[in-house]
Amino acid sequence: MIRAMIGTVAVLAGFAVVERSVDASTGQGGTCSPVDTYALVQPGESLAVRAEPALDAAVVASLRGDARVAVRMSGSQSGWARIAIGDGSQRHGWVPADQLKVDTEAGSGLYSRPGPMGEKLETLEGGASSFRVLGCRGNWLQVINARNGAGWIDKNRS
Repeated sequence: MIRAMIGTVAVLAGFAVVERSVDASTGQGGTCSPVDTYALVQPGESLAVRAEPALDAAVVASLRGDARVAVRMSGSQSGWARIAIGDGSQRHGWVPADQLKVDTEAGSGLYSRPGPMGEKLETLEGGASSFRVLGCRGNWLQVINARNGAGWIDKNRS
C-alpha cells in the first residue's frame, strides 16, 4: 500500500516536471519515426481508437486483448498518439498517449529533452524499464514512470 502511494506521488511529481519541459505532444501528428509500443488493455476491456485526437471523435476501431497489445505509434498531438490500425489496411487512428507503454533496455539513457541539446538525466540500470508514453518527436519518445520520473528516450539507442 505504501509502495503504491509512493509510486503515485512520484508519477504526479513527474507530470509537474513534464508541464515545464519540452512537450512533443503539442506538435502535428506524424512527427515521429514509427516505433513499436504496446497499449494497456485490461482483459475483457477495450480501448477505443478514434478518427481524430479528441474524445468526441468517431471510433474507427477498438483494441481488445490482454494487458499488452502491440501497436505502432507514428505521431502525437495534444496528449494523443497516432497509431496504425492493425487490420492490414494502412489506416491510422488516435488513442490517449498515456495508454501506451514502451520498454527500454538496461544502459539506455533518460534525457531532459530530445536531440543533441538534451542533458542525460540518468542511465537506466537494473534490467529493462517500462515507461508510459506522453508524446514523441523524431526518434525520441517523451516518457514517464514512477521509478525514474519524466524524460526523453532515444528509441535508436534503447
